[in-house]
Amino acid sequence: MNQAGRMRTVDELLAAIFETRPHPLYAEFAGWVRESRRFKVFATDHHAKIRSKLKQVRDDAGLNDLRTELETAFLLLRAERFALEYEKYTASRQRGPDFTITYKTHTLVNVEVRRLRAVEASDDPQIKLVGVLCDKVGQMPSGVLNVLWLAVEAGVTEAEFNRAAVTLRQLAESKNEAFFARRGFASAAEFLKQYQHLSAVVLHHATGNAVWLNPLARHKLPPDLVAAFQRLTST
Repeated sequence: MNQAGRMRTVDELLAAIFETRPHPLYAEFAGWVRESRRFKVFATDHHAKIRSKLKQVRDDAGLNDLRTELETAFLLLRAERFALEYEKYTASRQRGPDFTITYKTHTLVNVEVRRLRAVEASDDPQIKLVGVLCDKVGQMPSGVLNVLWLAVEAGVTEAEFNRAAVTLRQLAESKNEAFFARRGFASAAEFLKQYQHLSAVVLHHATGNAVWLNPLARHKLPPDLVAAFQRLTST
């Protein structure tokens, strides 16, 4: 029997992940495990990966990024019809989204998590949002629903995101090649091809979620999935 199979209690699981070291994430993570049976199973299955990620954290920003990733798993597992896989694409050495959901046993949805830090949002929200979208569309595989889960700490509204998305589309459709070359794309056309893989963005605030649907997406997010993401709040 492997270590995951031997862990029977929450304390054993927490010890396997955090070992004997005090950790700033311990109390919150323990709360998630005790609250959610499904998150406990997830944490048990991936305890070695989570422990490794905790050890790799080098600063507060990295810790908050990891916290956001794990909290997103906790929230996604609130939806009983979501079966969750963690870093599915890593096994094939592909750059891919953090999570893959199987919805109602047959619909696959990738979810990439990004924390929009308060210091970023207070700077220039539209510039930052455009940069995030350019960075993340490259991680969206073709032929499947892809969602960017954008955890917003402060300062970004749904209207600001909409303006950023319109600006980005206009830059691509006007063939601003220099803009996209600076962001790692061979051309504006290449960006648009990748951008079509993004189905939707969940703007996650502590008090609620807003879902932006990409009008250029090849695979549209169905209304029942939109509603499911809207319900996954931290409160």
